[in-house]
Amino acid sequence: MEYLLFLVSILLVCLIVNLRFKLRIFESPKQAIVVLSSLFVIGIVLDSFAVLRGYWSYNENGNFFVGIKIGVLPIEEYLFMIVIPYLTLTIFGIARKKTATPAGT
Repeated sequence: MEYLLFLVSILLVCLIVNLRFKLRIFESPKQAIVVLSSLFVIGIVLDSFAVLRGYWSYNENGNFFVGIKIGVLPIEEYLFMIVIPYLTLTIFGIARKKTATPAGT
């Protein structure tokens, strides 16, 4: 459960930052869907492969996960594949906006 709450918190912070700084990370909704879904699919395939090959696993003991799995991955990992790229693009958007604004304005 902690992992889910952590990811939702990051998502909320990103949404607030995007609204506050009026960031335009994507040029269109279509571009957002294409970019985020591509990263999502690539991440899920790589994660699933790594779990199936035994490169890593998810400790399902304790309160870290909700306990729902889709395939070999916990449901939180699917959210991770959306939230973390969005976080990265938000940070990039802030950096791009700050460097494009002349100093003192």
